[in-house]
Amino acid sequence: MLATAACGDADSSTGAQPAGGSAASAPAAVASAQAVVDQLLKPPTSLGVTESLKQAPAGGTFVYLACELALCQILNKNMNAAADAAGLEYKSIPIKSADPATLIAGMQQALALRPAPIGVSFAGLPEAVWSGQVPAFEAAGVPLIPVGVGETSDSPVIPAGSLNGPADITAQAKAIASFLVTDSGGQGKALVLNVPDIGAFKQFTGDFSTQVTSACPGCAVKQVDVTLAQTATNGVVPAVVAALQRDPSIDYVVTVEGEWTRGGGPAAKAAGRSDIKVIGINPTIVDLQAILAGTETAFVNIPLKITSWKAVDVALRYAQGMPIADGGGPTPYQLLTKETIRTPEDSVDVPSDYAAQFRKLWGLA
Repeated sequence: MLATAACGDADSSTGAQPAGGSAASAPAAVASAQAVVDQLLKPPTSLGVTESLKQAPAGGTFVYLACELALCQILNKNMNAAADAAGLEYKSIPIKSADPATLIAGMQQALALRPAPIGVSFAGLPEAVWSGQVPAFEAAGVPLIPVGVGETSDSPVIPAGSLNGPADITAQAKAIASFLVTDSGGQGKALVLNVPDIGAFKQFTGDFSTQVTSACPGCAVKQVDVTLAQTATNGVVPAVVAALQRDPSIDYVVTVEGEWTRGGGPAAKAAGRSDIKVIGINPTIVDLQAILAGTETAFVNIPLKITSWKAVDVALRYAQGMPIADGGGPTPYQLLTKETIRTPEDSVDVPSDYAAQFRKLWGLA
């Protein structure tokens, strides 16, 4: 189990301070970032998976260890749908994101099923929490299909590494960093949320800070660390507001999970910071509604429905001894702004015919 994160009201500079003469460098930084933003405003057309299965799925049970967060519940619902489409049995085992021991218990419960499942998936908690369970899965030949856990070790039963893995996190960080640079005219000052106990979110914070530092001499980044306990008890927004009050130069809040910073814009305004723009990844339907209302600004979607179907796809490929790409293949992203949001929903998934595309790949069309 990881050590407890730092106190929620602690914030620190990443070293991304404005350099001398940064104003002269701003136009070049903005032009480069604008090219990235322009591409991300276009809807993607590929799932990131192209090779068909050797044969139609042969049955089995797929297990998802479902935490209480909204994103986990979206994954749960859509993994169930994907398993149904593939003709699999589906079992959901509840866990708590703030209590890693429940993940270990869930993994052991899944592995005790008979017949053994064809895949076990879960989200968020890094390998340091669950690495001790990997040998048992290796002995049983049951693949683990984690989502958004950051780096994973090289094991035959972690065949895709992490879905929404390191390469995807870097791409998301570049997308939001590019938007910050463009939207601020190369002068943005950001406070980015850091959750050290969740691997993908910790990586995002680091990658975002690096992207901004390298691309925008006139920008600056600070981070505010929060614990899993704070995410579970509505403690994130107070920590963010306190950090904003300590540093009036900050004009952007960058969140890794829209659910945790819900109401952050109005709270900042009530604290005298009406100039704050909220951007980030992992938006909920509330965030998309807020963008349309003008109280939040931009998010990069993590297509949770497509990711759910990818998790089942990885299990099916593993069962047939097929090669599996890192992360199950590249993830399709889009920058969600007032101009690109059509109908707000908890997961924006493009291409929208993803289910039909997967069924075709599985020989079920």
